[in-house]
Amino acid sequence: MKKEGLMGLLDKFFNQKYGKSLVVKGKPGAGKTTFALSYIESIMDKVPVCYLSARYSDEALQLTYPWLKDVSLKNLASSLKGETINVSTESLQKLERMIEEGKVSNGMENGLILNITDLLPEIRALYEFVDSNAGNAPLIVIDSMEALSEKYDINNLLLFSMIHSDLVEKSGANVIAILEADANQKLEYFADGVISMNYFIEDDFLTRSSVIEKLRGISLGSTPIFLYTLKDGKFAPLNHNVITYPDKKIKYEKKAEHEQFEVILDTDDLAKLTPTKSKSIPLGSVLMLHRKDNSNVVNDVVNLVKNNLIKSAVIEGRGVIDATSSSYETSRILVDSLDSETMKHYITAEKSKRANSFVINLEGKSIVEDFPNDVIDFFMSSSSRPDLYFFSTDFLMFTYGPDFFGDLVNLINGIRTTGAIIIITDDEYYGKISNYPSMTIHFREVSGYTVVNSAPMTSYAAIPQYDQNAWPNLKLYELV
Repeated sequence: MKKEGLMGLLDKFFNQKYGKSLVVKGKPGAGKTTFALSYIESIMDKVPVCYLSARYSDEALQLTYPWLKDVSLKNLASSLKGETINVSTESLQKLERMIEEGKVSNGMENGLILNITDLLPEIRALYEFVDSNAGNAPLIVIDSMEALSEKYDINNLLLFSMIHSDLVEKSGANVIAILEADANQKLEYFADGVISMNYFIEDDFLTRSSVIEKLRGISLGSTPIFLYTLKDGKFAPLNHNVITYPDKKIKYEKKAEHEQFEVILDTDDLAKLTPTKSKSIPLGSVLMLHRKDNSNVVNDVVNLVKNNLIKSAVIEGRGVIDATSSSYETSRILVDSLDSETMKHYITAEKSKRANSFVINLEGKSIVEDFPNDVIDFFMSSSSRPDLYFFSTDFLMFTYGPDFFGDLVNLINGIRTTGAIIIITDDEYYGKISNYPSMTIHFREVSGYTVVNSAPMTSYAAIPQYDQNAWPNLKLYELV
């Protein structure tokens, strides 16, 4: 399967004609080692790989990555030939001479060691690994450059430039070098690619992001920032997936009879946000979708949640009244995808005088007067309950002016016994009505992603994924 997002870009980067070096930097705990091991795992069945851990115990890492024993340099070293025929050792020999001449400190009290294998055994083993896999674009991971430098008391820039010259430029190998520091400008200059990994806490929520600073030969587009999570100790990058809807009719089978006192959400992963992790909410619930950031990215995800709730309801034959600013877009999407029999359960509202059996005409004076029980009963007469009622604060503000809050509360109290109410609210109105809903989902933008939460301390990246009908659903990835 073709990989997308960050991992797909790395595949393109390392699959170029010549060898490439990638520096992965970031503060401790950012997940640099986890990132490198996850990438190894994704390619090890196609490419020879080797992992050199200069800081960590391989045994500890093998608890999470049991396959690591097969690619660890410590275990591979015994099977190597002990010779280098197909790789360049020019820079390695220069380093040997510099050590012999005392121009480079090597941690020894004398300069009489002439066998570089005895002096730098792990470095020599890397050369032998590349030599034994010459022509197959092998990948080696060094974790970390500072640890390797400290171990042999040799400047890490000197070590990296030697490996880059001999193994990458002249021998066609690929290298991932992990840095423990946030930056090393001179070393990064030599590298073909640089990825910076970081994490930060904002409003009590942890967010992790990886920034591609450069990948020579690869077009990065306009979004070189990728959020990621370390759920269950594994690196999982989150892709920028655009939300699109199918442009053809989809035949859905009506589902089994639903509970009259429960409102089925039935949208993928939304259950994670409910207090009981249930795929339904009680009859009479008021659900608020709070757009903390009123950006296109957030609006698209909020509308997707709304569209999925509506689609699920009308397929079951339940009634929906949509009094939001996005009703036109929702109507167009659903008309393109659903049959007319299903669409008869979907009613919109607008301030107009046009006659339409699927549109409630609003006078714009009072919400309660525009949505009396007899009007609702008339439009919902061919649908089964519980109904869904959608309102958005921007639509109510446009239709009724800034003092709609009192009437909205009165309307909610009058209709909640017949279904559930979903209120889409912008940040400027949230504080005024935040005490009314029984559950609130917050939506905010982080680095081009929509991040959601309903409870303190736990947040999710909302990523659209598509079913067999090319219909988008939301997959929620916990950010840890």
